Amino acid sequence: MIAFTKAGPRRAAPDITPLLDVVFILLIFFVVSTVFAARGMDMELPSAESSAPVYGTSLEIELHADGGLACDAEPITPAALDNRLRVISGLPFGKQPQNILFKAAPDAEVANFVRIVDMVRKHGFGNLVIVTRTAAPRAGTGDAP
Repeated sequence: MIAFTKAGPRRAAPDITPLLDVVFILLIFFVVSTVFAARGMDMELPSAESSAPVYGTSLEIELHADGGLACDAEPITPAALDNRLRVISGLPFGKQPQNILFKAAPDAEVANFVRIVDMVRKHGFGNLVIVTRTAAPRAGTGDAP
């Protein structure tokens, strides 16, 4: 008679190929997305104790210390900015930005600052927000954590 031996449980080796595919796809995604993270110029914004977050769609205007302008991180001349604001003010209400964010360098000339504020108001935008950074708490005021 033939003696049969019982076979032990088979050990299945996990296939790691799909895992490697997912890891490489995630790696590619993060590499590509970080390349397009931010454009523009870093600006040192003035600080304010009454800073508050702004929500909704916005058009961002930057005034640099040398008097240069940028609109949504693209360099622009004052005449082109004036024209762009005129075009945007003619859009239907739902298509206009909810806020006009104005970032001015702390050492920008006041005359340039006033010129941009006047330009924005001339086109009927009452939602001008001057962008600041939150001021650090002062020592001895009890604001520190």
